[in-house]
Amino acid sequence: NCSYFKHFTPGLSSEIFEVTTQKEYSISAAAIAIFSVGFAIIGTICVLLSFRKKRDYLLKPASMFYTFAG
Repeated sequence: NCSYFKHFTPGLSSEIFEVTTQKEYSISAAAIAIFSVGFAIIGTICVLLSFRKKRDYLLKPASMFYTFAG
C-alpha cells in the first residue's frame, strides 16, 4: 500500500493502484509515427527534386505530404 493514495481512499479498504499501458494504443501510435516519418521523407524528396530541376509542380504534392505528416 502506498500512503499517498490513502488520502483518497479513507479507512482500511485502500486498494493498490496499478498503472498499466494498453498495448493497442502503443502499437497504433507507433504505426502513425512511422507513416508520418514516411510522408515527411516523401515530401522532402519532392522539394529537393523541385529545387534541383526547376519543377515547380512538385511543390504542391510536397506540401500535401507535409500536411499528412503533421
